[in-house]
Amino acid sequence: MNTILIRADASATHGTGHVMRCLALALALRERGARVVLAVAECPESLVERVQSSGVGVERLAVEVGSPEDAAATRALAGVSSAGWLVLDGYRFGLDFHRALGGGGFQLAVIDDFAHLDGYEADLLLNQNSQARAEDYPEVPRLLLGPSHALLRSEFVETLRGRAARSFGGPVRRLLVTMGGADPGNATTTILEALSALGSEPPETRVLVGAANPHRAAVDAAASGVRGCRVLDPVRDMVPLLEWADLAVCAGGSTLWEMAAFGVPVASVILAENQQPLVADLQQRGMVADLGWDRDLAPERCSRDLGALMADGARRQRMSEVGCGLVDGAGAERVARALLEPPGSLDPR
Repeated sequence: MNTILIRADASATHGTGHVMRCLALALALRERGARVVLAVAECPESLVERVQSSGVGVERLAVEVGSPEDAAATRALAGVSSAGWLVLDGYRFGLDFHRALGGGGFQLAVIDDFAHLDGYEADLLLNQNSQARAEDYPEVPRLLLGPSHALLRSEFVETLRGRAARSFGGPVRRLLVTMGGADPGNATTTILEALSALGSEPPETRVLVGAANPHRAAVDAAASGVRGCRVLDPVRDMVPLLEWADLAVCAGGSTLWEMAAFGVPVASVILAENQQPLVADLQQRGMVADLGWDRDLAPERCSRDLGALMADGARRQRMSEVGCGLVDGAGAERVARALLEPPGSLDPR
């Protein structure tokens, strides 16, 4: 049996997106018969339990993320696990970390978002974002680039099969707000304040608060001032919310690909540096309305921007069509095949 070791983390500071997209990959690998283990140094217990309940093993590392000790422990665990591949996903794993993993008897796959390192020493690199370019990774022999490799979990893929396209040009009656697993700057509260300032009655609103979000009390207080608003705890299955929503306000990370696959028009908030180039590219393509950085959000401006988007049905319909054209839902399966099948049987890019 092929064994794949995945190294990723989640926290209130760095979010849960790395672990969640790695879970999507892990499930696709398991469907193809692989044994998958996730190694974490930081991760909320609720998320660890979710990963384990999905049939993926979890190993905790008592190390500082990205440190030489982390690299040594990860390398040792890959050896003990007889891993054929080590998948690395996180911005604190630099080029020195890559090099420290060399010679361990396994191949290294790196998941990246914005080519921020001076170099990458990997056997394969995945960048699922629409602005990814091969010239950013000249030293990597195998590249998987673009939203056709977006890592969506199986529940999304199964629902998308045979699903009829929705129309999004009508009135916005249902709004979904989700800033991912953490939202360290509490953009959620600012968005709720913006909704309360709308000149017209706000749509029915659902606010999804992530497992690592430290601002639940503030979110609850702000939601109480928005008519028809409910705050939800983390959910295992996002599909019902995506099928419910006419419009979403979300962070500029991997959630954008879930929205795209279901055609949900999106207004996006940038929570981290790696999200900025993606949001800029998707706005240029016509899929996303960029609300800017969380640190610069102002309720009055957000209210104007959201009100204008809600009033423009033609724009929202175009956003939906662009998103569906970018993501078909089979990305995790494609990446799993790249890890498990001989390189010559696949298009490396």
